[in-house]
Amino acid sequence: SKVFASLSVLLAISAQVNAHAAIAPALGVTGTPVRADVQRPSNASPCGTVDVASNIDTSTPVQAAADGTFTATATDFNAGADGSRSVSANVDPTAQGKTFNTAVTVSQNGDAAPTTVGSDQIVAALPAGTTCSGGTTGNLCLVQFVTTAGFGNCV
Repeated sequence: SKVFASLSVLLAISAQVNAHAAIAPALGVTGTPVRADVQRPSNASPCGTVDVASNIDTSTPVQAAADGTFTATATDFNAGADGSRSVSANVDPTAQGKTFNTAVTVSQNGDAAPTTVGSDQIVAALPAGTTCSGGTTGNLCLVQFVTTAGFGNCV
């Protein structure tokens, strides 16, 4: 019936909306991200709804090692593929949040379909020769993480 079809579509949409994961330290978030901090990056808004210019100099940065490797934490707020902690990543060396054309190598990824809510350490590396030039200090990069479920944020 039409009512059943409408209800099925509504349930599918609500399940998608409830699928959440965030990568910490998240740009514009103080402390550990919570469900309300989750973003859905897009081509038009690569860092979600976060105002990069207002947050780049005040957010907690991740320190990259001399070889460009760094660690972040992916946390899901529901289990299953919709709560994926498996990510892809791209870098904007200017930290303006506009151009994420260069892939970051993820050597330790999160669980693509976790059976429980939790966190995974993500180990990634900036491409060799990357020069970070953003922020008032002139040495910040911005990395966009996106889970296989389409959620994510900038770090």
